[in-house]
Amino acid sequence: MREDMAGRLVILLLVTWMVGTAVGTEGLETIDILIIKSIDKFTAILDWNYQCLGEDVKVPFTAVYKKIGAPENESQECVVINCSCNISSDLLDYSHNYTLLVSATTPEGKNLSNSQDFDPNYTSKPPPHVSITSSDGLVMVNILTPDPPNLEEYHLTLRKNDSTEQKFKFSRFRSYIIPPNELLLGQTYCVKVQVYNLKTMELSQFSPEDCFTAPPQELPTNLRTEALDLTYLLKWDWDFDQSPNATFSVEKCYQDVCTKIKGCENITNSQCDCSVLYFGGNYILRASVYDRQREVKSSSVIQFAPYLETVLGPPKDLKMRIENNVLFVDVSKPEVFKNAELDSFCDWLTHLKYWNNSTLNAEEEKFPFFMIESLEASTTYCVKAKMKCPDYNTNSLYSEVNCITTDPRSYLVAWITGFTFLGIVVISVVLYICFCPLKRYVKHVFFPSGKLPSSIDKGLGDSPLACIKQPFLSHEEETTDLCYIVQTSDPEELVQINCKNSSNANSQDSGNYSNDGQPTVETVTNTQ
Repeated sequence: MREDMAGRLVILLLVTWMVGTAVGTEGLETIDILIIKSIDKFTAILDWNYQCLGEDVKVPFTAVYKKIGAPENESQECVVINCSCNISSDLLDYSHNYTLLVSATTPEGKNLSNSQDFDPNYTSKPPPHVSITSSDGLVMVNILTPDPPNLEEYHLTLRKNDSTEQKFKFSRFRSYIIPPNELLLGQTYCVKVQVYNLKTMELSQFSPEDCFTAPPQELPTNLRTEALDLTYLLKWDWDFDQSPNATFSVEKCYQDVCTKIKGCENITNSQCDCSVLYFGGNYILRASVYDRQREVKSSSVIQFAPYLETVLGPPKDLKMRIENNVLFVDVSKPEVFKNAELDSFCDWLTHLKYWNNSTLNAEEEKFPFFMIESLEASTTYCVKAKMKCPDYNTNSLYSEVNCITTDPRSYLVAWITGFTFLGIVVISVVLYICFCPLKRYVKHVFFPSGKLPSSIDKGLGDSPLACIKQPFLSHEEETTDLCYIVQTSDPEELVQINCKNSSNANSQDSGNYSNDGQPTVETVTNTQ
């Protein structure tokens, strides 16, 4: 069951991709149906919007089949399990063609449907002819079909002879090199191949399994890679004391083609600089030794993917500063990211890890600028950063740890505010206590038998409460007496003086006063 499900997913992946390429986004609004005939059954593989390619994703498909032109009540159910259903050949009438009707409800509640006709008499394409060869350290699967190779894609299934677990591979080449990292020394493996026609969108039957035993590694031994930034070194072990005349050559192999690496031809060192390889590539490297003394040649192979195995250097610099209780961190990319090939390989993220005495946090940003807020006083914050490619799980090394300590909390403002408020309170109390006695003192000294001027009397009230309510307020001017001198016909008569109180009249001297307190009234006469 597990083998059948895995095979269906591989087929579904390819078919869904092909349908999506052909119809664009229209394929997202319909159900994809692929019907495959085997010896005793028809298998319908279903999908919508790539849902069946994920893990633990269940799409509610319903499928029925019936003879073309037959009424709906003659439909028979095709039970859908894991996005596929099987129709036994014994249930079909080979004198009629059939229609498979499929419906589904999207998570948004939209109802979709599609149909696919099939002929019970249809015979699928014959399986390809497959042979496996092992030469110069490489295990190669050779595929032979009658159709042109540019119209075909090949699905390979690799499994251990003593296991049902399978690995699936796609190839556009009829010769496929099995990656050496996937083979165990002395282990027997079996391979079968299915052909997909890109023009007719038809799948052939699987070829019979062809088994082989993984070859041992030949000389040179201990083949390994050391990759730092964009420098890739392929190294191996060799006993030059036993074979001092040996020369070496290194080739890069991709799919079914092997070419020699420039600078690694007929060398006498036990290492080769392979920095010409593309960072995003996936290669099989083959090192061959030619021993002139013994006239033998042998080869060892290793798989190398620079984007997975390269050690990238750390960010070169971290700048930290604190402003307004916010820590700003600027991260400079590693020097190697000046290479356009590496910088454009994926959407790199800057991964920052920061901590203090009690907490550990991490942030990731597209741009290498970070803000850490709500800092604690008198606390040391430490940070380190690296570059991260989430698409391929590729990371650089962490930078050195940089630390910065925040200033202790300042209470100067609080002290100034507190003392200011306290001073206002003290001054208010002093004024409250002192102003009323001051009024009594002024009256006693300067006006012992008279009345205080109104401005002083009102400014310094009779009670402490009045003193507080009216401190230093300017009041109306003191009321003065406005006098008028009226002339009579008899100059000897006593002049009548009318006086009125007015606060608006100008203050003016109205007469002469003698030393003995007797007032003398000046008589004003009209001259004719």
